[in-house]
Amino acid sequence: MSLLVVIAGLLLAGALGLLYFPWSGKGAVDRDALNRTLYQSRLQELVQERGEDNPALVVELQRTLLTDIPPQAQPGERPLRRWALLPGALLLVVLSLGLYLKTSDIGQVLLWQQAERHFPALLQQVKDPTAAPLRMDELAELRLGLRSHLQDTPNDLAGWQLLGRLGLLLNDGETAIGAFGRAHALSGDDPAAAFDYASALVRAGDSGQVRMGELLLRDLHQRQPNSLPVLEMLALSAVRNEDYPEAVAALQALLARLPKGDARRAAIVRQLAQAQQQAQ
Repeated sequence: MSLLVVIAGLLLAGALGLLYFPWSGKGAVDRDALNRTLYQSRLQELVQERGEDNPALVVELQRTLLTDIPPQAQPGERPLRRWALLPGALLLVVLSLGLYLKTSDIGQVLLWQQAERHFPALLQQVKDPTAAPLRMDELAELRLGLRSHLQDTPNDLAGWQLLGRLGLLLNDGETAIGAFGRAHALSGDDPAAAFDYASALVRAGDSGQVRMGELLLRDLHQRQPNSLPVLEMLALSAVRNEDYPEAVAALQALLARLPKGDARRAAIVRQLAQAQQQAQ
């Protein structure tokens, strides 16, 4: 970033130099004086060549070189003052800065640097159960700072899991799927990490990702047949795939394993009725 700013500054300085120095007025040539000099030089050459004055040649030489010279010396044109170029230079600077701010990611860079500074405090706050919950903008800033942290510590399993949860909270499905996928790869055969990844695929993925999540959930169901979260996610996956008979089976299995007084039973009964209606 600093190198880019330096290069942009050098280019701007060069452009200002091209605007400024050609009008400095140094080295300007007086055309009348040049014609007089040429006339005298040519006249001396004629005298040396012929040894005497030739009126006809002298008249022709005068007509060629001296006719447009005024009889009295006129004051030379005043060179353009340098301060007169100041508005143009200022306009060039303003346009350059405007174009730079428009086309660069300086705003994103500043946000990223701010997130890096605030990351330790935000992380400590989110880990403290007695602290006030973070606002949505603070969660977004924590997500950005955590991304930067994970670039330096790519094997931080807890960091990837936290990033995945932040992605779900902020409706950032792509981040959630990527983070939980990385955590699943780091955790080996951990069922909890596999469930998090499968849940993200089912909740936020496209049709192909939903199918991948369903395969993971089926594998988890074989290993943990009484897991209520797995059954619930299998039902959601079946609904998203419009496989309503499978959704009915998963919801019935889930309902059979819930305690009688569980508050979730009413919602599952409604979902089961809707799935049965769609399956007909």
